[in-house]
Amino acid sequence: MRGLWFLSVGLIVVLAAQAPVTATQAESKPPKSLCPALEQAAQDLAAGRVEQASEGFRRLAQDAAQSPLVRGLAGFGWAQASAEKDPTSAGRIWQRMAQDTSLLRAHRDMATHRGSGAYDPVAHRVNLPTLSKAAVTFHVAPKGNERGDGSALKPFPSLRAARDAVRRWKRDNNGDLPVGGIHIIIHDGTYLLEETLNLIQADSGDAAAPIVYRAQPGARPVFAGGVRITQWKPISNARIRTRLDASVRQHVRQADLKALGVTDLGDATALRQRPELFCDGAPQTLARWPNEGFVKTGEVLGTDTFKVWNRIDGCRDGKFKFVDDRPTRWTDEPDVRLYGYWFWDWYEEYQRVASIDAQARTFTLAKPYSNYGYRKDQRYFAVNVLRELDRPGEWYLDRRTSIVYWLPPEGVDPAKASTVLSVFAKPIVVMKDVSHVTMLGLTFQESRGDAIHIQGGSDNLIAGCTFRRLGGDAVVVKGGARHGIFGCTMHTLGCGGTNVTGGDRKTLTPGGHFVENCTVYDISRLKRTYTPAVRLDGCGNRVAHNLFERMPSSAMRIEGNDQLIELNIVRDVVKESDDQGGLDMFGNPLYRGVVIRWNHWSDIGAGTVHGGAGVRLDDMISGVAVYGNLFERCGAVHFGGVQIHGGHRNLIEGNVFLNCFAGVSSSRWSQKRWLDSIERFLEQAGTAPYASRYPDLAKIKEKPNMNFVTRNVFSQTGPALSRDGGVQRTMLNVVTDQPVKASILSDAKTVRQHPLLRRALLDPIPQDDMGPYAHPWRAPAR
Repeated sequence: MRGLWFLSVGLIVVLAAQAPVTATQAESKPPKSLCPALEQAAQDLAAGRVEQASEGFRRLAQDAAQSPLVRGLAGFGWAQASAEKDPTSAGRIWQRMAQDTSLLRAHRDMATHRGSGAYDPVAHRVNLPTLSKAAVTFHVAPKGNERGDGSALKPFPSLRAARDAVRRWKRDNNGDLPVGGIHIIIHDGTYLLEETLNLIQADSGDAAAPIVYRAQPGARPVFAGGVRITQWKPISNARIRTRLDASVRQHVRQADLKALGVTDLGDATALRQRPELFCDGAPQTLARWPNEGFVKTGEVLGTDTFKVWNRIDGCRDGKFKFVDDRPTRWTDEPDVRLYGYWFWDWYEEYQRVASIDAQARTFTLAKPYSNYGYRKDQRYFAVNVLRELDRPGEWYLDRRTSIVYWLPPEGVDPAKASTVLSVFAKPIVVMKDVSHVTMLGLTFQESRGDAIHIQGGSDNLIAGCTFRRLGGDAVVVKGGARHGIFGCTMHTLGCGGTNVTGGDRKTLTPGGHFVENCTVYDISRLKRTYTPAVRLDGCGNRVAHNLFERMPSSAMRIEGNDQLIELNIVRDVVKESDDQGGLDMFGNPLYRGVVIRWNHWSDIGAGTVHGGAGVRLDDMISGVAVYGNLFERCGAVHFGGVQIHGGHRNLIEGNVFLNCFAGVSSSRWSQKRWLDSIERFLEQAGTAPYASRYPDLAKIKEKPNMNFVTRNVFSQTGPALSRDGGVQRTMLNVVTDQPVKASILSDAKTVRQHPLLRRALLDPIPQDDMGPYAHPWRAPAR
């Protein structure tokens, strides 16, 4: 059916203050949409003309001449109207819709859930293995002995010793494992890291006999990769004192790392090599200028120039003027580093300063130069500058002398504080081709790198663990099947939370990995972009029931096919970068089958040039279903709660937008740009299994920028559709200045009776079930 596209469609509501809302009052200039007959049926339902509404919906649902989109929406209305008199008949409608392969896949999925009855939280929680009583138990304690037998009275001192005991047990029993498996009970205390725990295929368990490394009940054993600094002294070198600001000279303290046996001083800014100083668990700041925020680059002086889009001047050479006087003081600094968004506000890097010309007021950077080049007026700051050690909580490491300098935070007594320098620079645990191994209730901290690597294997579980004060990622999963990260807390990380790849995109075989019930916050401290709480790639994996908050850029970066993102809370992210979303996808029109449903996105509205969105479908992302989400205070600059850049046939349905900068925003592509960009994907799109799994790929050349925006409610929000060019297919949207309380969205009865929500055929949004839930294996959230 051909339709008319309008910039903003929906029901415009003007209500008297504190007056009860009725369907009649709610109507002001009923919108034109793709299917006026569908709008009329929805108005009849909202006005209480149930029989008339039911018949209108039925005719459309059974009309083969209508598009699958219209027939699916009509089916929802028909079932909803029928349910008011005959729930049994509504169930039959849902069942038929669920089995009708001509409908949109997302609509079939929605019908399946609606037909199963009331929302069941248990149905959306992972089925974790039950740990039966262990047949064999070994114990590990900080004061254990290598000559011990692993009993509670003679424990081992390390996980390595326990691993070796498991290997001996298997060898002595012809490789067989006892039913119930082998448990390694880890007692309370701190275990200093000296080497990576390497597990190989021979260290595997099986479904009936897992190998479990678990904390003793009530204990929180800690695996720490740092060295404790207890001997802080006043500065002994007069020349060092004179380089510091007079106001802090008497307060700065020093410690000799050689005396502590620290020989690997790492690098000042290289990821997974840089040491960090922590005071009572709080990361201290490598001496920097300015103390907060950024300054801007001056004129770029290199000669290897270029233009982007024929209007943005750039240069590949790393040489530019500084505007402020401060850097003129740094000519005697041996290793100044600059951290900046050098060309785009969505990508940053550290750069080493080769030289400073105080008279010419220029920085010359050392190679390698920034990936994207440099331009004027971009944000940066300087670190690793001894002269800028001027604010409580800053520190500096002189690698020529192995002396660390520290200006303690106000009110902190260095003699009493716990100060730790991270030293261990390898992954803490590596599991290669391992299966059926569980790690439960452990804490990993103060490493310069990543905590756990899992490569290959199957059915491994990291549960109830805490990852904090790390320089890299918490958990990295590459390949394998059905690995899980459950109930973990991750915070104060230099990079991201989890980096998970699983499943085969070529054959569309699911990986079955999951990240569930985790709390992740205050991450991406050292690499501030592209290090999200979850980076997910591959096919057929799941991210659910997590809380992600306080991050400079995206909370999730999703790539691949058939990924499920549901029931998460994402808030206060994209705080520094630009052109990003709380969830970001990019660059491949074959990333189909991704479902983003029932998540709460809030307070995502930074951005400098383009903006920040709740969900961002960037460059060519198509065929994604975004439904049943709640967006609050999302969007900025040019972005709405959902931002779509050039993709098509995305379904934005059944969402509620509250107090957002805009609802759904678009950045449109020309037909030529679309066809040129998708050319390299066409062969795969037309062959098995893609062509059969995603029938819409037959239309991949058609209508770039055209998406389906249906059944949404936009309350006290900017334009429902922003910069869409009038090409979206829109139906059953409600736009209102009337506030809609988020607290009512989970209650099915209230949603069905609310005139605005009823008019949109809105399904209840399970807000009460979003985010983490109580579980014995869940780590403390803070």
